[in-house]
Amino acid sequence: MGRVKGGGDRLRGPRVGRGDGRRVGVRAAGLALVGFLLSAQLAAADDAAGDHTRLGLNLSAEGRYREALAEFERAFALDPTHPVLRRNLAHAYANLGGHLLATGAPGEAKAAFRAALDVGGEDPGLYVGLGAAALRQGETGEAFVALQAASRLAQGRPEILVLLGEVYQQAGDAPRALELWEEALRQRPEDRRLRERVERAARAARVEQRYELRESHHFHLAAGAEIPRALQDEVLTLLEHAYQTVGYALGYYPTNPVPVVLHSDEDFATVAGLPHWVAGTFDAADGRIRVPVRGLSGMTARLRAVLAHEYAHVVIAHLGRGRVPRWLNEGLAVHFEGGGPLAEAAARRVAASRPVPLASLEGTLAQLQDSAAAEAAYAASATATAVLLERVGLQEVGRLLRRLGDGVPWERAFEEAARMDLATFEREWQERLGR
Repeated sequence: MGRVKGGGDRLRGPRVGRGDGRRVGVRAAGLALVGFLLSAQLAAADDAAGDHTRLGLNLSAEGRYREALAEFERAFALDPTHPVLRRNLAHAYANLGGHLLATGAPGEAKAAFRAALDVGGEDPGLYVGLGAAALRQGETGEAFVALQAASRLAQGRPEILVLLGEVYQQAGDAPRALELWEEALRQRPEDRRLRERVERAARAARVEQRYELRESHHFHLAAGAEIPRALQDEVLTLLEHAYQTVGYALGYYPTNPVPVVLHSDEDFATVAGLPHWVAGTFDAADGRIRVPVRGLSGMTARLRAVLAHEYAHVVIAHLGRGRVPRWLNEGLAVHFEGGGPLAEAAARRVAASRPVPLASLEGTLAQLQDSAAAEAAYAASATATAVLLERVGLQEVGRLLRRLGDGVPWERAFEEAARMDLATFEREWQERLGR
């Protein structure tokens, strides 16, 4: 987050691998859960199979998808040749997969969609679900294969185009992503969220088409011609250092190159559209670190801190799959600044006033228009995270992030890591600050 100043066979395959686990929702995927209907053909099936099916329907209607699946499995076991029982079982797996994807368990969701395909045969909706789950995990290669299969069966469906655009965006091919989203928007002109995405991507494309491209081992850098090459080299060197430092601390090293963009102040305002106090951002929607260089000709302590901060967000996004509370996300990023001027500003803010409650920090800090409010939010995040790190250490916090990424509820994952509940932790945090 920003920091305070101070379709089908014709598709081209992207360069894909394991990405950064950006959040992909069921709604974004256009994935609708399949509803069950009790078929009249069941009269010809075993009576017990009909009983299990009716119970499965009731459980599914109540949202008890695992129990419903068990009933449909029992019905299918009684007559594996019955086409309605087979279809119902495939739909039960699909319903469970959609539920798991919506509740933050993409790994289990993938397994459910694969099982649905094994039982029910090829179906574009099942491939869309599999692709969405793979994309949520950052498995862009697997997502691309599944979505190509969906496109082969239902070429041009807008939900497929949207997800394929996500794959290309994560793989660094923003122009192809924009093409796919524009094609989807032509079919769904009423989709406001998709229109905003297209407009945002189009603005970035217009600005960045004139940028120079540089590469290091783990980063792809785009920068305006006005930004000195020496500064670009220093940025890549610092990011490679952050790659090693953050990776060692949290146990994750991205395998795909991370895209980074250095903007002039004017270009940053055009592309990011963020408040004036924001000194950098990692956008989970497009997977890019964006930093305005503020007319600098060389590296400064502030720019060094911003780059380390935003790269930390890349790793946190992968491990937590978008499920890390804002205060911990920002607090960890401040920690990896290494005690730079931004972290020092947070400490000064704590000394001057009472930190805001952690529960009030959800949402995007970059939405705060007032820099003083932003400083207070960062101060609370930084100090609470420091207390947690002192209590359990970075290694345990890394495990906490992974547990969240695996779909474990936040309250449970936190209690397992901290050996106390959130309310007790927040009281300890306030006491440690002498409040």
